[in-house]
Amino acid sequence: MEKEILYRHFEGQTTEVENLRIMEWAERSSENYILYQQERKLWLAMLLYGNSGTSAPKVQRRYWSLQRFVAIAATVALLVIVTLLGYAGAEGVFVRHQSIDVPSGQRVELTLADGTHIWLNSKSHLEYSTLFGLFTRNVRLSGEGYFEVSHNRRKPFVVQTEDYDVRVLGTTFNVYAFDGLNKFETALIDGSVEVVSRTNSLDRLTLEPNQMAVSTVGGTLSLMPLEDIDRLRWIEGMICLNNVTFGELLERFSNCFDTEIRLKNPKLYDIRCTGKFRQSDGIEYSLNILQNIVNFEYSHDTQNQIIDIY
Repeated sequence: MEKEILYRHFEGQTTEVENLRIMEWAERSSENYILYQQERKLWLAMLLYGNSGTSAPKVQRRYWSLQRFVAIAATVALLVIVTLLGYAGAEGVFVRHQSIDVPSGQRVELTLADGTHIWLNSKSHLEYSTLFGLFTRNVRLSGEGYFEVSHNRRKPFVVQTEDYDVRVLGTTFNVYAFDGLNKFETALIDGSVEVVSRTNSLDRLTLEPNQMAVSTVGGTLSLMPLEDIDRLRWIEGMICLNNVTFGELLERFSNCFDTEIRLKNPKLYDIRCTGKFRQSDGIEYSLNILQNIVNFEYSHDTQNQIIDIY
């Protein structure tokens, strides 16, 4: 980070975009935050003694505007908060992160400090800084999450995934993006979101309500209508599937019911299925209902939680 922009930031003369850039850089690593702290201390020293180059410091009478005074007070307050939230070590103050891992077959519901409400689906991982909401509202997601974001025009909410960032001010949307899966989906319910590739800034889309951004292996973003709102009812414990393959259905069942399902008859894989299942009814009940659609038999090893489909 350039020193010139840091010093303008300390003086309260940077724009909102520049402030966001600085805070994202400072939170990116402990080394960056140590450098931020060092430059802040040097700037405060120059305020006390005057920036007189290599000559000896001289006490000068300084008249500060209210804006400048507030900027200085905010910087000092920030470092006090960081010291309380972080921990002191031989190398300085480190920014810690909170992380949430959802077990297979479970869902988690939480509210962040800014009032944003989040549901996380089975096997999802969410991570965010202990400084969340102070200057930025960034979270890192691997998995599926449903977000109801509290509006804040000055601090956009950013969901960072392996390949794309989803940027919003205040809205309701769903993100499906497991690390290593090479599949990304964002479905917008209300408000507006911008989806931006992390490797190609030209690969971006702005969504309107009832639209989706979809990307698969080796592809760019595609804009699609959100035609099946029921697919997002997983936050209610519902498994809603519309014209999916039997193989994909079994994958969803495996995640939702925390059970390994092995398809022994490959001829069944591409059979198309549509249906709604309640997670609380259990795997056995759901499979019995499914047998009315697809002709199969199964065995269930309840001790090892393994189901074989024939």
